[in-house]
Amino acid sequence: MSLTEHLSVLCDPRRKAGLRTSLPQILSMAVLGYLCGSTGYRPLQRFCELYADTFIEALSLRHGIPSHVTFRSVLQALDQEALIAAFNGWAKSAIKLETGDWVSSDGKTLNSTVSNCHQSSQDFEAVVSLFGQRSGLIYAVEHYRNKSKEKAETDVVRFLIDQLQGMGVTLTVDALHTQKKR
Repeated sequence: MSLTEHLSVLCDPRRKAGLRTSLPQILSMAVLGYLCGSTGYRPLQRFCELYADTFIEALSLRHGIPSHVTFRSVLQALDQEALIAAFNGWAKSAIKLETGDWVSSDGKTLNSTVSNCHQSSQDFEAVVSLFGQRSGLIYAVEHYRNKSKEKAETDVVRFLIDQLQGMGVTLTVDALHTQKKR
């Protein structure tokens, strides 16, 4: 199955009335835009406008490129856990790790999600990914939020590493993940 087919099983968070662009069409444009470095809603729309003829033909867009507001409202309302599950399902079917492959793990805080940055009640959202060195692709991704303090980057990395059990891959991690529990 293609990435678009995996993403098409997601529930569209919008009302059915007045939909001009389907969720798979929006997500396909968003994925391509982000892969090409257009991070942000306005840059994403500008990227899509730049390649409008290609998108209109390839995705059968009847009403042209959606506005940055449409990208924003859809991406913010989308169920993150379902999106991650769909992406991970596609990645596991499309990317085959082989014995001896190198896999790197890294966590990144999402821009503009930090609040109370100088206090102990600091809150932020982050994404942890497993990157296949040979393929150059992300093998799995997981999201966590610091506010609840139930999950930390180390917990998420351990969860992702458990999915690699028995594959015979070499894993590289940040020094953060080499600490012993006290």
